[in-house]
Amino acid sequence: MQTLLSRLLEVVCGSYDMPGYISEFRYYGLSNEEFIEVAVPTGTDVSAYSVVLYQGNGTIVESYALGYSQGTFGNQDVYVIDSDTAGFSSMSGAGEMYSDDALALVDDTGAVVQFISYWGNTVTAVEGPAAGMTSTDVGTASDGGSSLQSDDGGATYYQQYDTNKDVIPACYAPGSRISTPDGFKLVEDLKAGDLVVTLDQQTVPVLWVWSGNQPLDDVALHQKPVLLGKNSLAPGVPNRDLIVSGQHRIAVGICGQLEDAFPTAAFVPAKALVGLPGIRHMAGKRSMQWHHFYCANHQVAFANAVASESLFLGAQILSNLDVQQMMHLSESLGGSLGSGLTKDIALPVLSRRKTLDALKARGCKRTHSLAA
Repeated sequence: MQTLLSRLLEVVCGSYDMPGYISEFRYYGLSNEEFIEVAVPTGTDVSAYSVVLYQGNGTIVESYALGYSQGTFGNQDVYVIDSDTAGFSSMSGAGEMYSDDALALVDDTGAVVQFISYWGNTVTAVEGPAAGMTSTDVGTASDGGSSLQSDDGGATYYQQYDTNKDVIPACYAPGSRISTPDGFKLVEDLKAGDLVVTLDQQTVPVLWVWSGNQPLDDVALHQKPVLLGKNSLAPGVPNRDLIVSGQHRIAVGICGQLEDAFPTAAFVPAKALVGLPGIRHMAGKRSMQWHHFYCANHQVAFANAVASESLFLGAQILSNLDVQQMMHLSESLGGSLGSGLTKDIALPVLSRRKTLDALKARGCKRTHSLAA
């Protein structure tokens, strides 16, 4: 059992005892656009943790406390350093981080958990907790609106075009009616072995189901759940209100869904559609219990008659699972997590920015700004 457990944990984050990592950061923008997101195992006392910003000559610019948790997603507590954090926002409004800087995550013992830089640069610290250490360059966010994100415990980073600090992965709210060969079934009632109807009118089995709770009291409005009102995508679509998380991908350019704005089929994040008639963030929600289902391949399935996605099982989802969930998933996949990772996405994915550009180009009317 210990061997299996160790192997599962190694797949997810490299080690069971990892004290935390910088899960996403944006270093290119004004002070109200930049942020540093840190993920730690649930229940970790971070009162003595800090993120130290180093400049190119190896000296310290500033040290930031992690503050208060923004939410618990799976087995991780998430903290965000941004313009609301003491010392992070400059008086001029200019960004705090520069392209030749580096970030050190320091734990409660004063040890450096991570020392990372970006934009092709490395920094050798000459003072503070990272003194004598040389940072690891983790990549470049070349687009002004993008960030660098890690889904594997800080081992690697990739450019994230749709920045998503302190949000939960794509999911459905309870009450979502998933199409099956025998009619609909509530997403919270789905179980392994149930069949769901896909875009090509085939039926595929559910291999695994996931659920998790997201506190929403301290979550910014643009990261709240998204309500797709009845008929908001097309006549009869949805056939009743559908609630999803902001990152959940909705099909467009197909099945009548916004085909006037999108000439070809694609997935777009639900939050990119907010502001269209009948589509809004749910400002009053204080928490949400999310649900999702996994099939052998990424699928276009139907919820409340909306063509949207099945669970894309990647490193981000794995990093949010506790030990029991990982073992259950491994059993569902025949004992091999690695072979169950989703490799191909069902439709091309448009970033939030490209979605907004397409809507604007087609003159789609919005009830309020979508820029947030």
